[in-house]
Amino acid sequence: MLEAQRVKSLVYRVTSTEDTNYKDPAPLEVDTKKWKGRLDNGILTCHIKAHYSSVTDARKEVERYLRAWEIDAAITCGRGSIAFVYQNAEVLDLTPRDRGDVVVHPQACEAVALADTVKVILTRTSYPPPPKVFTLSPDVESLWHRYEGYLDGKEPLLTMAYFCLTTIVEAYGQGDRKASAHAMNVDPAILSMLGRLTSTKGDSRTARKAPKRGDSQPLSGTECAWIQAVVKMLIRRAGEHAACDDSSTLPKIGMSDFPPLE
Repeated sequence: MLEAQRVKSLVYRVTSTEDTNYKDPAPLEVDTKKWKGRLDNGILTCHIKAHYSSVTDARKEVERYLRAWEIDAAITCGRGSIAFVYQNAEVLDLTPRDRGDVVVHPQACEAVALADTVKVILTRTSYPPPPKVFTLSPDVESLWHRYEGYLDGKEPLLTMAYFCLTTIVEAYGQGDRKASAHAMNVDPAILSMLGRLTSTKGDSRTARKAPKRGDSQPLSGTECAWIQAVVKMLIRRAGEHAACDDSSTLPKIGMSDFPPLE
């Protein structure tokens, strides 16, 4: 039995943080197996290739990609660089009629509350590009959620970083750091150093573990920057790993890809 309707298109509005504004960015084209989109003047219109009779099902497919786009852009350009808010959909009515006509039913737009004032600090002239080799996975969502929690001051850097490290080691190496590093094509020294810093550094407010003999070792600014850069790399590599069949085809990440610790 044929479905009586098919989703023709979905429309999203681009938003960004109050610190970011877009000025006359060039349009962007997106082409996936199941939909094709064009981002122009702050509006992304997604033309659905696959057959979806439910707007909800079509949105799940599209928004999984858009969420990956948001996280990928946040890692590269800063959190909140781009976000997508669902606006409406067009649905084709496939019910047979006397002359074989097809009727398009626009779906109502969701209400979106806007702030009264916006403080613009950074003006961008181009949208962050859509991800080429990066997809959403439960690990990516989990890792990014914890990293955002750190940025929002909800947990210390070392606690967040250790969670990310252990998530990666368990997911890709079954508890073995060297195996996880090999699986993700990452220098094992990176995971080893992250493990050492998250286990031995920090003071009474920031340390993950109580220091031996009460001798705390506060993190330096360089170490803080290094840990943040490594965590973002791990999140990206998790998304890249989920997007390809063979991680060995991905560029190997080495210690030289990060700021020196000394």
